[in-house]
Amino acid sequence: MIKLKTLVVNLGMIFASLFVGIAIAEVGARIAGLEGLKKMSESTHAEFYPTFHTIPHPVRGWEYRGNVSGWWTSEGKAYLEFNSHGLRGPEITKAKPENTLRIAVLGDSFTSAVQVSYQQTFVAVMQKELGKCTNLESQKVEVINFGVDGYGTAQQLLTLREKVWDFQPDIVLLAFFIGNDVTDNSRQLENNHYRPFFVYENGKLELDLSFRELTISQANRYMITTVDKLPTWLVNNVRILQIIKKVEADQRKRNAARHFENLQANNFREPPNSAWQEAWKITDELIGTMAKEVQEKGAEFKVAKVMTPMRVHPNQEWREGYMKIMNIQDWSYPTKRLQNLGETYNFSVIDLVEPFDDYVRENPVCVHGFKNTTMCTGHWNATGHKLAGEIIAENLCKRL
Repeated sequence: MIKLKTLVVNLGMIFASLFVGIAIAEVGARIAGLEGLKKMSESTHAEFYPTFHTIPHPVRGWEYRGNVSGWWTSEGKAYLEFNSHGLRGPEITKAKPENTLRIAVLGDSFTSAVQVSYQQTFVAVMQKELGKCTNLESQKVEVINFGVDGYGTAQQLLTLREKVWDFQPDIVLLAFFIGNDVTDNSRQLENNHYRPFFVYENGKLELDLSFRELTISQANRYMITTVDKLPTWLVNNVRILQIIKKVEADQRKRNAARHFENLQANNFREPPNSAWQEAWKITDELIGTMAKEVQEKGAEFKVAKVMTPMRVHPNQEWREGYMKIMNIQDWSYPTKRLQNLGETYNFSVIDLVEPFDDYVRENPVCVHGFKNTTMCTGHWNATGHKLAGEIIAENLCKRL
């Protein structure tokens, strides 16, 4: 009996010490202003990537909120403003003004470009440069940014159908990012399943909206931490748990980045397995469908090829080292595939890769990356956007 009492007392002292220790740590964390992550509710994409300008969408998964503004500082720094249509850029009417050439640009985060000010985006640069095009004579040019971060080709096709045609574009430009647009279209390869997919049913591509029924843990395995197994009320009221959650979440993001890096290399070689074969097949068909629908509306369809950061890294030794590590023989596979697709569906491909490569060889600067992240990685900086906008505008001007 005495031994039992001693055991109970000892256990009580241990638990009391733990409680006091946790309480001191909790108070210290709050006084120090240390922040963590609260537990996510089982709901929307906006909960996956919480931003002031993102809202859920029943078909496309998420979209930008209309009539909001605020600072973006996670990568680069820019004051973002979204018009009443949920588009990045100035207010614009759906009805096209007379004597106006309208260009709709579809794309992902390289197009929405929240890392730089709107005037620095390649979309704004395009509009400014096309205003100087003598082939347009007195015609006004409006370039509209339909880019949304994280979108794949499936969501871009759905945006074309649901939103773009209201603005009566004469040209539709798809900014195709070689780094992840193919994997975005594959449920087998993409990590974030909270998005629509087109899947083959009886040999025909069909829209699958089953993401609506997914829980967060089912939708993205990299976003759920051990702390998320605890009750929501506990996690969201204990700062220490929130800090632990953030540490684990950051580690999971690093794991996801490494996973993405390995996946990305497969874009530059023949599809290594059936999952990649199907991903490319779906991507080809989605782009082809987009081209046909644009042409049926009497507009022109074009694709601009957006490169990965390492493909145009100014340090040639780094580039060659990356190719060796990732077993990339050359960078040409996606270029050849897109060119062949353009010939099949009668659209032109605007090559940004070679002009960017020439530029960084003559001017050894980073066209990706920011001071608050890592230079030569991530998204285009102002230099990259300026170069892209000028190249695309020059290409379009010659063909108008």
